[in-house]
Amino acid sequence: MGKAGSAITHFNSTVRTLLMAVVVGVLGFGGFQAFQAYSTPRRELAGKQRELDAVLKGLEQAKADLAAREQAIAELKEEVAERDVRIDQLLADLDRVQTAVKLLKLRRRLARIEVLDQTTADDGTVSTKILFTEIGDNGQRVGEPAELTIDGDRVYVEYLVVKFDDKYVEQADLERGTAICLLERIFGENQEPGQGFVIDQVGSRPNSYERGSITSDFEQQIWTDFWTIANDRQKAAELGIRATHAQAPSMRVEKGATYELDLRSTGEFSLQRME
Repeated sequence: MGKAGSAITHFNSTVRTLLMAVVVGVLGFGGFQAFQAYSTPRRELAGKQRELDAVLKGLEQAKADLAAREQAIAELKEEVAERDVRIDQLLADLDRVQTAVKLLKLRRRLARIEVLDQTTADDGTVSTKILFTEIGDNGQRVGEPAELTIDGDRVYVEYLVVKFDDKYVEQADLERGTAICLLERIFGENQEPGQGFVIDQVGSRPNSYERGSITSDFEQQIWTDFWTIANDRQKAAELGIRATHAQAPSMRVEKGATYELDLRSTGEFSLQRME
């Protein structure tokens, strides 16, 4: 073919090479574009999925935090409710204590003794004339006063007393919240008790109730069966009684003086001079 033919052949080969390169380039670029067009949405989708997962995780954490706060609130409410119950109990206990203290200090006035005269006979014996008046809590007279003359200058006041268990006093029980008594008789130091002046008969309704209150069936039973109850510890316990007995406090009195008898709710009796 000569030189001319060889040159043409070389040219054709070069052209084919260039064409192949162009084709390969075009195909490679197209493939890259196709890969990009395929993979980019997947990457974006994967990113969105990660974002969604993060949001869901955050929501789960928020839900857990909310549940924890609700649990804490419920526990606080329970603590507040328990505290309120304790406060109510403390207030109730305080009220009972205040009532008990008030009752322990409560005194019920029973009678007044006025010494009208006092004389001494030639043999040295003393006679004392007194005016005995039962009184109510308001200081007003109950019944008619009694003018009595006793032998001696020492006056004894005998009374029957019923003392209830402390728990009833502390609880301000309607029937057992305070001791009850019956003034039985008055006598002087030189007289036998049986020779004294009778105030209230055992088993009767005490005169002190004449101020307006009513003797309950419970109290009437006690006065009617006083000495039976005093000798029957089981029966006394059933009635809530801790002590049932007679006492006779005394006072050496002076002419012109006035003395007052009162009874504390727990059963202690006082006979003292008034100022």
